[in-house]
Amino acid sequence: MPHHLVLVVALIVAGVPAPIPSSAPHPAATEQPVLKVIGNVRASAACAEIATHANSAITTALRDDFVVSQTVAELRDVNLDDGNVIHRQNGLRALGDLAKTLMEQSRSGDREVQRLRGLATKSNDPTQKKELKSFADVLGGALWRQQTIARDLNGFLAATDAHDMVTFDESQQQANMGIYGVPDPTRAISPGEIHRGNALDNTVVPVLSIKNPNFRATDQARAAAADFESRIPDISNDEALAADHITGAVTGC
Repeated sequence: MPHHLVLVVALIVAGVPAPIPSSAPHPAATEQPVLKVIGNVRASAACAEIATHANSAITTALRDDFVVSQTVAELRDVNLDDGNVIHRQNGLRALGDLAKTLMEQSRSGDREVQRLRGLATKSNDPTQKKELKSFADVLGGALWRQQTIARDLNGFLAATDAHDMVTFDESQQQANMGIYGVPDPTRAISPGEIHRGNALDNTVVPVLSIKNPNFRATDQARAAAADFESRIPDISNDEALAADHITGAVTGC
């Protein structure tokens, strides 16, 4: 039996311009596509299934947008190099939580998109088949961009952890003395430095790149914030394009 279905498509909030990188020129704000709502339509069970998965994917993309904004703000504000180990751990943990949330949500949204693609292949309506696939593909692109931000944030955190873990206890220092002639081969060698009566240079004692004495996690965090923010317009564009296809995706409902 067909039943009444209210399909709420809350993809883009009317009148809110897409965020742009702080370093980019600020063009005049343009109004985003209005909120699209399809309500009180006579729907089949197939249309109800489309509505369920479409709304779930849309809601996830919007939640991801919020997490991305939180991530950019956190990367801008966090201080990982104030000398306080607790502050550093707390900052990294907060960023890790954001990365985890963004990854889990975007993957969940992608599963909904996959279901929509499957429903598109089963549709007997040519318009619905085409528009539903287009909707799923474009919204899937936004979710993929969001997932990529999560992946790259995890990469930054992993690099920072690896740098922090490079420490040398007494036994390691003795081993390094035998191999490199110095206790800590990761430090930069001063010009004309003397060890065991011999002048050292970088050809004698290699400087291991994994621990850069000039590495500042806070500077890397600021760079990540700028990078992630520069990706937001592409996400917003994908979402706006998806909104253009949603009406056709429920053709015949």
